[in-house]
Amino acid sequence: MARFSLLKYLFVLSNICWVFPSWSATTLGDFSVTDALLSPLSIAFFAGAVVSLSLVAIARSHFAVNRILHALLGACGLAVLAAVGDLALYSLVFILLVQIWQSDRLGQGRHLVISALCAVSATLLIVSHFWWHLPSIYVIFTLLPIFISELFLDKPQVYERAPTEPNALSNTDILGLPDRAGIREAFNDYRTREPGTAMLVMVRLEGFQQVNFHLGREFGDLLLAQSANRMKQHLQSHDVMPIAVGNDVERLAHLGGLHFVFVCSLAHQQHLHEHLCAEIIESTLKPFNVGNCIIEVSARASYVNCDEELGQFDELLTCVFLALDSSPNKTIAPYQQKMQIDRLEQQARLAELAHIDFKNELELYFQPVVRNSDGDIEYVELLLRWQHPKQGILAASKFIDDIRIAGLALPLAQYVIERAAEIALALRVEGIQMPLGINLFGPEMLHEEFIEFVDRILVEHQLMPQDIIIECPSQMFTTLDQQGVAMVARLRTMGVRLCVDGFGESPLLLAKLPKLEVDYVKLGRSLTTPNQNQGNFKAVVRGIVEMQNVQDCKVICEGVESQEQLQFSQNLNAFAAQGYLFTRPLSSIGMISWLKQWRWEHPIEENPSRSDIN
Repeated sequence: MARFSLLKYLFVLSNICWVFPSWSATTLGDFSVTDALLSPLSIAFFAGAVVSLSLVAIARSHFAVNRILHALLGACGLAVLAAVGDLALYSLVFILLVQIWQSDRLGQGRHLVISALCAVSATLLIVSHFWWHLPSIYVIFTLLPIFISELFLDKPQVYERAPTEPNALSNTDILGLPDRAGIREAFNDYRTREPGTAMLVMVRLEGFQQVNFHLGREFGDLLLAQSANRMKQHLQSHDVMPIAVGNDVERLAHLGGLHFVFVCSLAHQQHLHEHLCAEIIESTLKPFNVGNCIIEVSARASYVNCDEELGQFDELLTCVFLALDSSPNKTIAPYQQKMQIDRLEQQARLAELAHIDFKNELELYFQPVVRNSDGDIEYVELLLRWQHPKQGILAASKFIDDIRIAGLALPLAQYVIERAAEIALALRVEGIQMPLGINLFGPEMLHEEFIEFVDRILVEHQLMPQDIIIECPSQMFTTLDQQGVAMVARLRTMGVRLCVDGFGESPLLLAKLPKLEVDYVKLGRSLTTPNQNQGNFKAVVRGIVEMQNVQDCKVICEGVESQEQLQFSQNLNAFAAQGYLFTRPLSSIGMISWLKQWRWEHPIEENPSRSDIN
């Protein structure tokens, strides 16, 4: 309000200083507006106004380009008043166009509208001057609003970064981008000026470990700079929050490492953040040329509404980090409040796992794998369950990641192997010869200590290596290094049979089909459920099954819950099936009774050539 009052008083004073002397220089009967404007006193007044306002605008501006433009506008205004020629008018229009571009570049909405209106008005007045000989002094009126509007622009805090110490560092990093402190200041000021809906987006680059290891960190930094330049090309929209860095403006911040952040407003485009994420991820997939080497990297992104967590910047960063870590299989991961609950539950589980008693709290369930040829059981898969005191019975997929974080992966794998050996020995005492499958969810089986433990357990319980089948997820087989391949080969040399679980779920796995030397392959649920496009879908799955049959690998269809799925599995010439159609997972305590009842309800003729007899 103080600015408007000051402007009002300046307007009244200007009229007093200009109109009254003009009236005193002529009689009232001969007075006209044109004569008053073209009088020497008026020209001197407007020259003083142009000089004064341009100097004020230059002093008030926060960017070097703006200062230069204000100085040029003032010079052109004085040239028009001095009537030096038409070149001053042409130059004035050009400078006004540059002023519009600069306002749009800085995202100054009000200043952009005023500059555009002034440019249009100046152009019309210049055309009128050439066609109808309208006095060129009217063009001066179009300059004054630009100078005055500079006084009403809010002064952002990020522009005032005066260090308190002589050696204080600026809020930029090695890439010349704003760091965490720089974007925090810009964010707080931006949300004060633009309280509408906005999204904070984080981009994480992946694939740099091999670059740093093989080419060195210098090439890694060069690749990081090229990646940042690609991302900046997609953030030129004025809806992306500007961040002042000296005399320049950036729209991307570097948090350090491989993490970048930007903020975009959704005032004009509701899904702008998703569109920008898709463009950035697509651009990073294109190969980079670093040190005459073609390098491929990838990127993942997450975003959170800026109204979450009361709009606190550091809390919002925690949310986008949590979204990336909670959804490792998603390329673009939106933050959800449920992730906070899951994180708290995980922290509680980790505290409980620190004191877990395997024997009293963990239990093995079982589910049979039934052959399609004769309906008999090929083997029984053991499934780990945790009898949680508060959440009830939890499947292994709910807490296996927590087991790894707690450093209990290897002890748990050893416990499962020992319990499986005890169950196999109990079955043998009852006269039941039945192989048992156990699930290992990670690289536990690739440790020398684990393989020696398996060998010792088999000897202590007088079991054959064929009595144990180790099932591992397909993703593990696709990422084996030379040491991992050697460990797998050693298990096979011992006679332990291996099974790939969830086969076909990962597209990368299909390229490694000939390299897998395993005994069983379980097709994932997405391949065992009949598809609407039945003909093409069945042909693809049949090709996978036939490829495994050629390699003497038995294919098992998982997730069979209906007769239709069982018929689909049999038509594919799959070896066996597994699912709720036969039984849901049951406690291993009643396994012996259940197997005896199954044999009684499904009698088969003994066939000496069965594949499970040595």
